[in-house]
Amino acid sequence: MDEWGVDVAITGSQKALSLPTGIGIVVAGPRAIEASKTAKSLRVFFDWKDYLKFYQLGTYWPYTPSIHLLYGLRAALDLVFEEGLENVIARHNRLGTATRLAVEAWGLKNCTEKEEWHSDTVTAVVVPSYIDSAEIVRRAWKRYNLSLG
Repeated sequence: MDEWGVDVAITGSQKALSLPTGIGIVVAGPRAIEASKTAKSLRVFFDWKDYLKFYQLGTYWPYTPSIHLLYGLRAALDLVFEEGLENVIARHNRLGTATRLAVEAWGLKNCTEKEEWHSDTVTAVVVPSYIDSAEIVRRAWKRYNLSLG
């Protein structure tokens, strides 16, 4: 975060960790925490001040966490450490590239035109107007148990 000048990073458990949705992961740097002390924005659901207070007390969670997802997160992170972060990134790159090449081989277009805009973990495809995109989603689910959306 320091190298990129990022003050707050947000992700979800389903993003490249092979977990189901359910955990929002937020990392806040010192500047963001300091700025939040005087911020006037309304906080309805999430306020990292609550988490910091409980963390300083040694209890970590101000609310009931999803324990099974936390165990899954621990196991997923263990796998990342075992494989090595650089290897995980390289694997995602290989799979993303293969997916984009398959899309092109099928005669379809990626939504992102420039290579630098491509994601290694999400491939968005332009469906031609003569194809029913809802039917693609249904068939992928019925035939391959593959969820597209």
